[in-house]
Amino acid sequence: MAASWFRQLGLRSAPVNKSFLLKKWYLDCVTTAGDAALIYLADLSWRRLSIQYSSLLTLRAGEMQRKSSLCRRALPARSESGIEVHAPQLGFRGTWRPLANSIKRKIFECEDGTIDWQCFQPKAQVELCFASHQTIRGLGYAECLTLSMAPWKLPLNELHWGRFLTTQDCVVWIDWRGAYNNRVILYNGNDVEAESVSESAITLFDGTRVELDRETILRTGPLGKTVFPTVPGITTILPGRLKSIYETKWLSAGFLRSGDQVRPGSAIHEVVRWIE
Repeated sequence: MAASWFRQLGLRSAPVNKSFLLKKWYLDCVTTAGDAALIYLADLSWRRLSIQYSSLLTLRAGEMQRKSSLCRRALPARSESGIEVHAPQLGFRGTWRPLANSIKRKIFECEDGTIDWQCFQPKAQVELCFASHQTIRGLGYAECLTLSMAPWKLPLNELHWGRFLTTQDCVVWIDWRGAYNNRVILYNGNDVEAESVSESAITLFDGTRVELDRETILRTGPLGKTVFPTVPGITTILPGRLKSIYETKWLSAGFLRSGDQVRPGSAIHEVVRWIE
């Protein structure tokens, strides 16, 4: 009976394994016209579950569309020339060509496991070709998180994450707040210190400032209502603390102000709050 249920949902039943392992890719592209595409590709193994999940969010000419799939497809293919994603289940093929060096950090480590962050392309030239024969090109980003511990066990209250790109600049930030605090700010590949990080601005100690307009909300709400309903049956087995995590994600136009220079750019960024 259980095996039949897993097959109906497009999931694989694996030998009982209480350990948790999630590999989650995030890739994006924003055009000069303000169109955007956000791609998530995840591979989860937990208990008797083995899931590959993929989703695509597009914003084109002001119209937002979402697609998701449980079809088992290969994760992104990497080579010296960049990253390629072929996702017929979502109706697109994409290439990311690096414009900046990759970055790797161990974001968190404890007895329960680790979180490794690899930003393969903090800044990339991206081309996405859709099954509708439309193509978008722009600057983009690609990262992969590997979690060997369940996210609902993280000692966090709030997370700020984002990436801001101009033709000349690349700013990436991760700001964990709670019982465990960790802030990573990278400006053109260099670790820098920030005076403050908020949902509308990143201010560095040298006075450099990224300002974000938060004009377009891409997604907002508890994960139990925004993300997990697209994975049939999974909400019945996930802890309530995970389903109640509240996320708001924006596409922002913005500016980087450094001395007397002001450079326009765009950001994808989010604030995630763990609700008890």
